[in-house]
Amino acid sequence: MPEVKVKKGQELNGLGTMLKEIMDTNLKDPKKYKSIEKLKGSMVVKESTSGVAITLHLKEGELELQNDAVEKPTAFMEAGFENLAYISSGQLSPIMAMLTGKLKAGGNPLMLLKVANITVLK
Repeated sequence: MPEVKVKKGQELNGLGTMLKEIMDTNLKDPKKYKSIEKLKGSMVVKESTSGVAITLHLKEGELELQNDAVEKPTAFMEAGFENLAYISSGQLSPIMAMLTGKLKAGGNPLMLLKVANITVLK
């Protein structure tokens, strides 16, 4: 079973810990893992009010989280804490959040959609 690894020598911040738990749960579903196993790149998720961020690195089925944002991610998502909580708990769809301005996103749209699929608890 695939598992999200943590960058060596780091202890994840609260945002990273929350997302790791959700992703580890979702990756138990072979369909969800298959949807991201060929993705390559990095995705930053940032909490807008505090500036806390994590980066998810994807490479040939391996996933690794690290604290803070990398300078040039393949994709990014940014929202306030409450909206990130609503999105990750499944109470607010990431697409609806983008359309209503509650979530800023950019970069590779395919990566955004596929990673959103594993960062929402369903």
